[in-house]
Amino acid sequence: MQKSGKLYHKMQSKSIQCPADSDEEHLEGFKAGDEEAALPASAGPDDEHNEGRQIEAPLLSCESDVANNKGFWVNLKEAVHQLVEELMAPPTISAMIGFVVGLVPWLKSLIIGEGAPFRVIQDSLELMGNGTIPCITLILGGNLTQGLRKSVLKRMVIVAIVFIRYVAMPVIGIAVVRAAHGVGFLPHDPLYRYVLMLQFALPPAMNIGTMAQLFDVGQEECSVIFLWTYLVAAVALTTWSTVFMSILS
Repeated sequence: MQKSGKLYHKMQSKSIQCPADSDEEHLEGFKAGDEEAALPASAGPDDEHNEGRQIEAPLLSCESDVANNKGFWVNLKEAVHQLVEELMAPPTISAMIGFVVGLVPWLKSLIIGEGAPFRVIQDSLELMGNGTIPCITLILGGNLTQGLRKSVLKRMVIVAIVFIRYVAMPVIGIAVVRAAHGVGFLPHDPLYRYVLMLQFALPPAMNIGTMAQLFDVGQEECSVIFLWTYLVAAVALTTWSTVFMSILS
C-alpha cells in the first residue's frame, strides 16, 4: 500500500508539473515572438536556413527528465527497505506479538486469564479494540460527506463498479456456493451457505477508506465510490437476501 501511495503521488506530481512547464515554455515563446515581430525583419537565405534547422530540432518530452536507469543493487536495496518498512508496521508487529503470546503457555498465563498478574494489559487492549468500530464509522461518515462535494470519477465508472458489486458478484457467489455444496465441500446447514452467499453482496469494507486516509491515496475516489455503493446497498442487500433465502429454502 505504501508503494502504491508513492506511485500515485508521483504520477500526480508529473501530471501537474509537465503541463505547467509546457505552459511556461509557450508563454516565453509568445513573448519572444512578439519581441521579434517588433524588429524590422529582412528575410535572407541564411535566415531561412537557420529557421529550417530550428523547426527540425526535436522536442524533448517531460518524461525524459524523470526516467533514470537504476542499478541492480539500488533496486535490491529499495526492495529490502520497503519489506522492512512493511514488516515494522504496527498491525504486523501486533499480530506477531499476539502469535507469540498465544503460542507460549507461560506468557499467555501472565497476560490472559482472571488470575493473570498482567491482566491490565488485556483489559487495556480490549478497551482500545472496542473503540475501533466507532472510529471506523466516523471515518466512513467523513468519506461519504466528501463524496457529496466532489465527483472525480466518471459516471460510467461508478455504474460499472455498482453493477459488478451488486449484480455480477452475487450471481458468481450463488454459482460458487452451489458448486461447492454439490461437490461436498460445504455442510448441509442452510444458514452457513446463506452467510457465504451474503458475503458476495456486501458493500466495500470500511477498512479501504481507513487505508486511503492513512496513506493519503485516492481519498476523493474512495469517497465517491463509498457514497454510491452504500446508497445502493440499502436496496441491493435486501433484494439479494430475499433471493438467497428463496434459493436455500
